[in-house]
Amino acid sequence: MKPLHGAKRKNGSDMAKGIIAIILSLFVLSGDDGGYPVPAKTTERLFYIQRNHNTNTIVYDANFDAGGTLLADSPVDVYWLRYQEQGQKMELRKIEKLFAYGVECSPVKGKKNEYEVKLVADRNRHFRLVQKGPFNAIVVTSINHQESIIEHLYIYADNTSYWPKVKYIEFFGHNIKTGEPTYERVWNE
Repeated sequence: MKPLHGAKRKNGSDMAKGIIAIILSLFVLSGDDGGYPVPAKTTERLFYIQRNHNTNTIVYDANFDAGGTLLADSPVDVYWLRYQEQGQKMELRKIEKLFAYGVECSPVKGKKNEYEVKLVADRNRHFRLVQKGPFNAIVVTSINHQESIIEHLYIYADNTSYWPKVKYIEFFGHNIKTGEPTYERVWNE
């Protein structure tokens, strides 16, 4: 069969490259960990952030009282898991809390055990912390125009200067109604 006028037939090498590209994109869309350690799921775990800089991970956990209710004055605990060392837990430094990974939580009027959560690094995206029951809380946000339970974020930054410049953030979660995986890459341009 002759190719259409002006069209070139792809050789086997081009097809192989195309197949590899499709397979790699499926790993990105499926939330593959890319070789990064994945923090163990716990009752408190809300979500975590990983970065291209190294495998150290920022973890966001729910703070519950002894009865399983979110603590009103500090419903979210944020800390490092230092995988580049021995995987130990380490509190965020003050500058990290103020400018990079800290959170600000405020109660939602008329909603018991529900909080608006703002990541200090991106105050424009809306997150909502919702208690579903004793020792059971989730964080909800819009991922690719779908209300989703956030699972983790991946931040890709240019680390060649003193202060890293974020190039993009990837959001991974599940649609709150269907349970289907959701994904969005947001470019910082």
